[in-house]
Amino acid sequence: MPELPEVETIRRQLDEVLVGKMIKKITVLKDKSFCGDEKSLVDCKIERVGRKAKILEIFFSGNSQMLIVHLKMTGQLVYVDGKKRIAGGHPTADWVSNLPRKHTRVIIDFSDGGKLFFNDMRSFGWMKIVEKVKYESEIRNSAPDVTDKEFTLKYFSNLIIKTNKVIKQLLMDQEMIGGVGNIYANDALYLAKVMPNRKTNSLSRKEIKKIYDSIKMVINKGIKYGGASAANYVDTKGMGGTYQNYFLVYKKDGKKCFKCGEQISKIKLGGRGTYFCPICQK
Repeated sequence: MPELPEVETIRRQLDEVLVGKMIKKITVLKDKSFCGDEKSLVDCKIERVGRKAKILEIFFSGNSQMLIVHLKMTGQLVYVDGKKRIAGGHPTADWVSNLPRKHTRVIIDFSDGGKLFFNDMRSFGWMKIVEKVKYESEIRNSAPDVTDKEFTLKYFSNLIIKTNKVIKQLLMDQEMIGGVGNIYANDALYLAKVMPNRKTNSLSRKEIKKIYDSIKMVINKGIKYGGASAANYVDTKGMGGTYQNYFLVYKKDGKKCFKCGEQISKIKLGGRGTYFCPICQK
């Protein structure tokens, strides 16, 4: 699943190319993937592309409606025009192939000839037309992203104090912290030297501060390197992120810890692969 750095990267790229474009037509190829009356956005001009946690937000000038997108497990957004191609989300050959293909669910045509393709192999992702006022009201009550100013050490410490959960599962709980997925939770806990299966009520204040700093560090590093494109068999021609070259423990099971030389272990927590160093992490 694309995580916050991957979604932030595609947000920045789309914001550069979509602002000012007018929607000419929206073609829905799979009803499950689109919610709302697609004709209501025809002739609307894109004002900006935003993001909240893992949700992409497309705002329109002088319009009470907006379009939100969640890529879920296998969603992709691919923008194509005569000059450039931008791809983000789950990396597959569809990033670089001629489109539409069998996994294309929605096509947005712009008045200048550009196209935005929403591809989704499993069809868990979605595009939704929503009322801006209602959406923004709901967003104000949602958990802060790691990158938000509201995500303070005090906020994080209060979460720890109020809960009795496994720390890795807390980090990935989108109702408490927005945007942290499996890759960055594993690497953050390794940096903080905390075992991923520790209960939150066992953590010291010093450990809480270390985890807080580590989350922010790995997320910012992920954004810096454009997120991770783990499916490196795809010839993405520079479109994919490179954070996979900087994984600390994620998918490193069987390899040596670069700090102590011990073999990285793997267990399952909440159904997700969980990686750690049995020596460095306590």
